[in-house]
Amino acid sequence: MNRSEKLSNELYNSVFGDPWHGSPIKNILEGISFEKAFLKPIPYAHNIIELTLHLNAWIEETLSRFNGKIPAEPIMGDWPTPKDNNEVYWQTVKQKLFADTNRLIAVIKKFPEDKLDELIGGERNISLGTGFSFEGLIIGLVQHNAYHAGQIALLKKAI
Repeated sequence: MNRSEKLSNELYNSVFGDPWHGSPIKNILEGISFEKAFLKPIPYAHNIIELTLHLNAWIEETLSRFNGKIPAEPIMGDWPTPKDNNEVYWQTVKQKLFADTNRLIAVIKKFPEDKLDELIGGERNISLGTGFSFEGLIIGLVQHNAYHAGQIALLKKAI
């Protein structure tokens, strides 16, 4: 297995598989109704749907970078505002996260291994996540997934 395949496998595990740290995002999101996804058990904190949209925003932006686009804030924004408050919308948000993740996994799997060390965006910019290699971007995205998956798991328990 080459590095590209290993990285795509790590991303897969964070969302669908068996990550070392615990449950994947897909399993954590199971059984959460749209009503619970919109609850705010912690004042001034993000709720489950906002966290899910945020995860997807950065999956989309990472996919954009792997497709050669200039690094930018995600098209839907760093912290997208939910557009609706019903079951259909909640299911759509989750399915989009899973579909976009699968698209990114496919791109990474075929990404030329010799390009994994190329820097994205030149200088280090924390808010844009630049100044990392393509490999570093995927490692950071997997860490980002784990961080927010933990938040979602705690909110799920709180509600």
